Amino acid sequence: MAALVFAVFVRLFYRWIFRPLDILIRGSRKVAGGDFNYHVQLQTHDEMSELAGAMNDMTLRFRTIRDDLDRQVQERTKQVVRNEQLASVGFLAAGVAHEINNPLASIAMCAESLEGRIRDLLDSRGAGGDDQGAIIANYLQMVQSEAFRCKGITEKLLDFSRIGPPKRQLTDLRELVQGVIEMIGHLGRYQGKKIELRDGPAVSAPVNGQELKQVVLNLLTNALDSLADDGRVEIHLETHDRMAELTVADNGCGIAPDVMERIFEPFFTRRRAGQGTGLGLSICYRIVSDHGGTIEARSPGLGQGATFLVRLPLSAAHAKAA
Repeated sequence: MAALVFAVFVRLFYRWIFRPLDILIRGSRKVAGGDFNYHVQLQTHDEMSELAGAMNDMTLRFRTIRDDLDRQVQERTKQVVRNEQLASVGFLAAGVAHEINNPLASIAMCAESLEGRIRDLLDSRGAGGDDQGAIIANYLQMVQSEAFRCKGITEKLLDFSRIGPPKRQLTDLRELVQGVIEMIGHLGRYQGKKIELRDGPAVSAPVNGQELKQVVLNLLTNALDSLADDGRVEIHLETHDRMAELTVADNGCGIAPDVMERIFEPFFTRRRAGQGTGLGLSICYRIVSDHGGTIEARSPGLGQGATFLVRLPLSAAHAKAA
C-alpha cells in the first residue's frame, strides 16, 4: 500500500509539477533565443496554466514591439537611402548645371538674334527668299526652343541642389494655395479640369513661400496631368497634432505599386520622352524635408486616383526639433 501510494504521488507530482515546469523551462529558452512565435500550451487549468498564459501574453507583446521596431527601422533606412541619393545627385547637379547653364543661355540669345537678322536680310531681297527664310527661321526657332528647354532643366537642377538655410516667415497657407490655383487656371492645357480647395480654417506656418509654392505647383500639375478631360482635384488644408496637413487628391490614372516604391527618386519618371525630367517630386521631397515635414503618396492602384499628403510643422521650434 505504501509503495502504491508513493507511485501515485510520484505520478501526480510529475504530471502536475515536474512536466509543466519542464514545458515552461523549454518554452522560456525558446523565447530567450528569439523565437517570439513560440506558444506554451498547458492544459492543467491551475497556477501553472496561468503562468503559461502570462508568458504567452508577454511573448505576444514582445512580438508586437519587435514587428513595430522592424517596420520603423525599414522606414528609417529607406529615408536615409533616399536622403543620400538626393544629396549625391544634388552635388552632381550643382556642378553640371553651373557648367552648362551659361553656354545654353548664349546659344538661345545668339539664335534669337540670328533669326531676326536673317528675316531682315531676306525681306530686303524681296519675296523670292520667303520659302528659304521660313525654313531657316523654323530651324532657328527649334534651336531656341531646345536651348531654353535645356536651360529650364539646368535651373531645376540648380534649385534641386540648393544649400543653405531658407528664409522663412509665417505664411497663410490657404492664401498661398489659392494663388497657385489661380495661376494654373490661366493655362489652356488644364481648361475643363476642376480644382477645388475645400473650405476650412485659416492655417499659417513658418515656411519659405516660394519653395512651398513650387511644392504645391508640382503636386497640382502632376495631378492635373493624370486626369481625363472631366477630371477633378480636391485640396484639403487642416491642422492635426501641431502639424499643417495639405492633401491633394485626384481621380486620375492612379499609381502602380512598382512606381510607388520609386516615386520620390531623382530622375525617375514614367512619362513619355521629353515630357518630364523626373525631378519634380524629388524637389518636393527635399523642400518638405528641409522644413521639418513629411510628404507621402497613396494610391489604391491604377485607374483609382492618387493622394499626396504634405505635413508641415506649425511652429519654427517644432520644425527645428523635427
